[in-house]
This record gives sequence, C-alpha cells and structure tokens, in this order.
Amino acid sequence: MGAGAPVSAHFVNNVLAAAASYIEDDPDHARDILAELGQFLSFRLRETPAPVPISQELAHVANYLRLQQARFPDRIQSDLSHGAGAGAGGRMVEPGSVQGPIAEALSRRLGESAGPVGLVLRAAGDGFELELSGQDGAGRERLGIGLTTVEGMLS
Repeated sequence: MGAGAPVSAHFVNNVLAAAASYIEDDPDHARDILAELGQFLSFRLRETPAPVPISQELAHVANYLRLQQARFPDRIQSDLSHGAGAGAGGRMVEPGSVQGPIAEALSRRLGESAGPVGLVLRAAGDGFELELSGQDGAGRERLGIGLTTVEGMLS
C-alpha cells in the first residue's frame, strides 16, 4: 500500500473481520474500528489524490496503526510522538507516502514472527526513520522514509 498504490482488499476484509469479532462482546469497539476504517478509506480512495499536509499524513498513519492493532491485538506497540514535530510548517506530501512504507515493513515483520512488534517513527532530516523491533527490543531494524515535498502551502 505505498503512495498511489491501491488499498489492499485483504487488509480491508481483515479489518472488517476484526470489527465483526467485537460486535457481541464490545460493540463500542466494533463501531470505533468501522469508523476508523471509513476514515482510512476516505483518505486513501479520493478521486483526485491531491497532496496533503504532512500533519494529515501522520494522522492517517496513526489511524492505520489503530486498525492494525485491532487486527492483531497485543502484537503492535507504536510510538509516533517523535515524528509529530515533522508536521509543522505546512509541508505537503502525497497521500500514503509515509503510511505505505510503514505498511510494507510492518506486514513483513508480522509475517516473520508471531511475537509482538515495536514500532517507533522519528522525524529525520527531510523524512522519517522507522524503527521496528521484536520482543524486548530484539531484532532492531531501522528504515529511512524519504519524502518528496510537494510545493504549496495550506490555504
């Protein structure tokens, strides 16, 4: 699900299945998951995917991670607080330009091990550094996410 890539039907179906699993025991949580899926799809399935402020892209990343946490309870611990400062200044980016690389890396890590995955996103230069780790910080991996800033300011 990189920038401009189509949203995976597999991802959507699994989020819907996760929401369905909560309907009997925790209907409020099921509604929250469905509302967040709606936000995710509205962001990614725009007819004309115009550039967005980096702050919106980071909110989209947080939404995506909450959906993944619903799919994989207790397996994903995320910290986006170190990347939040990159949202200042009205930088414009392509929708999915941060979420896409995170989705690819997280999917790979979840497939490699049945244990928990820690994820930290930090602002770094003109982009971000994504740090993934296993249980107790094992298997630490760092990935750079470069951004192509689109000219323009918020109106």
